[in-house]
Amino acid sequence: MITPLRLGARASLMSLAQSAPILAALAPTPMLLRPFSGEGGDRERDRAPLEEDGVFSQEIEAALLAGEIDVAVHCLKDAPTHDTPGLTMAAYLRRDDIRDCLVTRDPELRLDTLPLGATVGTASVRRAAALRAYRPDLEITSLRGPVSERLRSLFQHDVDALIVASCSMERLGYRHRIAERINPEIICPPLGAAIIALQTREDDMETRKRISKLHDLETEIEAETERLVLRQMGGFCNAPLAGYCKTNDDGNTVSYTVRARAFSPDGSVTIDARITGDDPTTAALAVCDVLTQRGARELAAA
Repeated sequence: MITPLRLGARASLMSLAQSAPILAALAPTPMLLRPFSGEGGDRERDRAPLEEDGVFSQEIEAALLAGEIDVAVHCLKDAPTHDTPGLTMAAYLRRDDIRDCLVTRDPELRLDTLPLGATVGTASVRRAAALRAYRPDLEITSLRGPVSERLRSLFQHDVDALIVASCSMERLGYRHRIAERINPEIICPPLGAAIIALQTREDDMETRKRISKLHDLETEIEAETERLVLRQMGGFCNAPLAGYCKTNDDGNTVSYTVRARAFSPDGSVTIDARITGDDPTTAALAVCDVLTQRGARELAAA
C-alpha cells in the first residue's frame, strides 16, 4: 500500500486554489491536504506593516518539522528568505505571470486613463510607492484581505480601481476581470513573484523524489537568484525592495537579467539596478553592489 502524501497549505481560497493543480499533477499518488487556519499566528497579522520575515509560513513549517505533513505549499514571495534549518525548497512549479494588474469596473480603463484623483485600493508598500511615483494624483487607499473581498469593495464603489497580482486573478478564475497587465517598469514585481514552492524536510529523500516531476529548472534558477538578492539586501515579504530575474534564451545562448529596485514608501526616491550576464549569481551580486553604492541600504534604514 502506498503511503499518502500529506500536503499542508494555508486555509485561504487562494492557497487552496493554487494547491488544486498540484494535487491533480501528482495523481494517482494518494494525497491528503491539510489546511492551516493560522489561528494565533499569521492570519492575525496585518500585511502592510509587516517588519519581519516568514510570518505567513511559521505554523506550516512547524508542522513540517514535526512530521505532521510531508510537503508545505508556499507562495515563494511570502516564504522565509532564509531556509529554516532542517527544511528545504525541494521543488518550484513553473512560474506564472509576474506582473501586477489593474482591475476596474470599466474594463476599458488603463492606469494612464484613470480619472484624476481616482481612488486605488492596495495595502502593498511596493505598489503604493510605485503608484505615487507614476501617478501622484491618484488617491491610494489601504485595502487588504482576500481578492474576493477586494473585488467586492470595488463593485460596491468603495474604490475606483485595484492593483492585484495577475497570477492571483488567474488562479482564482478572475482573468476576465483584468483591465490591464502593468509593465514591470512601472510597478516592479516583488522578488519571488508568481512562484509556487514546495518545501520538504531536508532529509526526506522519498518525498522529494515523489514531487520531483513538478520541478521546473528555469524557475528554480530565477527563484534562487531572487532569494539571493533578498538575503543580500535584507529584504522580506513587504519590505521596500522589488525585482526579478528573467531568463533570456534565444535558442543558442542563455543569459539572465537581474533587476532590483529599492524605494521610499512615499515613492519620492527609487534606486534601480539591472545587470545581464551568463551567470545569475554573479549578476545578482553585482546588482546588490550597485544598489548599495547608490544608497539603497541607507534608504531602507531611513
